[in-house]
Amino acid sequence: MIAVFLGPPGSGKGTQAARLAKRFGLLHFDMGRSLREEIASGSKLGEKIRSYTDIGELVPISIIKEIIEKVLEDSSNESIILDGFPRSEEQADLLDDVLIRLGLDLKGVYFFSIGDNAIIDRITNRRYCPVCRKVYNLKSAPPLIDGKCDEDGSELVTRPDDNEDVIANRLDVYRRKTAPILARYRRKGKLTELDATLAIADIEKLLMEHIGLQ
Repeated sequence: MIAVFLGPPGSGKGTQAARLAKRFGLLHFDMGRSLREEIASGSKLGEKIRSYTDIGELVPISIIKEIIEKVLEDSSNESIILDGFPRSEEQADLLDDVLIRLGLDLKGVYFFSIGDNAIIDRITNRRYCPVCRKVYNLKSAPPLIDGKCDEDGSELVTRPDDNEDVIANRLDVYRRKTAPILARYRRKGKLTELDATLAIADIEKLLMEHIGLQ
């Protein structure tokens, strides 16, 4: 079972993917995290990726292809949530090709719908732990101790692209590149739209019902 979670930055798709993966033993594949980990490694590939992500642009398809093929081919888990991938029609074509080649089925595409003002408010208040990668929001999901991770006590940090200028560009890129693929999946009868402003537990329940998780 392959499920795709789509939505603009800050829509909560990563939070839901992580919750469902932990609860049901699914593989949560976060393309953004994979790219950030490559950047953190200091590799030449990481530096190339950084040149795109630091200004909110999409990473070239050649890099994406290498990563997604490796994940789907190497995974022993047949139930995978693709978090924030695909993000363009070119990436959607790539995913179709890989799924066909590997004989995998796309269960559905779940779109987290939310307005820009809410997104900017969420992202500018977002913090994460650089050790365990747990994500917090200073307003809606703050840590128990200000500035400290609940899991390991590490100092929480802000992602370098979580500022209003970069967010505005990311949203513009999202509208131009990602939004058009929603029509593609809607035509195929694969698209389910979710109100991303609902409570986390309510969204989780809806996803469980639509995906068929018990």
